[in-house]
Amino acid sequence: MAIALHHSPVRRSAGLTTLVRETVARIVSAWQRRRAERELEGMPFDLRKDIGFRSREKSAR
Repeated sequence: MAIALHHSPVRRSAGLTTLVRETVARIVSAWQRRRAERELEGMPFDLRKDIGFRSREKSAR
């Protein structure tokens, strides 16, 4: 599974329109990240390996 993290600072002096705009932007951003994750997870194993994804977690235990 691919995980993408996104961090943006929170502004305290935001009006209602700014709050709505930022909320919509965060929803769109989350949707786009999830769509990209689904596309990556849907790729064949060999192709993911070719672009740099690890094959599996290596644990010595």
